[in-house]
Amino acid sequence: MLELGCLMPTPYDKERRESPRQIINEEAGLFIPVENMKLPCVVVNMSATGAKITCDAIPPSGTEVVLFLKGGLSIEAVTTRYGEGELGLRFTSPAAE
Repeated sequence: MLELGCLMPTPYDKERRESPRQIINEEAGLFIPVENMKLPCVVVNMSATGAKITCDAIPPSGTEVVLFLKGGLSIEAVTTRYGEGELGLRFTSPAAE
């Protein structure tokens, strides 16, 4: 029988992101230029380099998008992965107003 006290942390237990994420849970907009489509979404969490969102339409990995936040802030990004109803974004430009 394995005792919990003897478990050693693995490299997978460490945070692998470049910058820490903050929980946001804020309504936003996602623009997909190749489809000329703007969709409502919710930003689940965000860091300086990316975000996790939920959205009704899921563009394929590698799709260029623009995330529109409250206050008119927009950030260019590329989709990275989709899983468990959430879409990962990697920012390709700094936030602009």
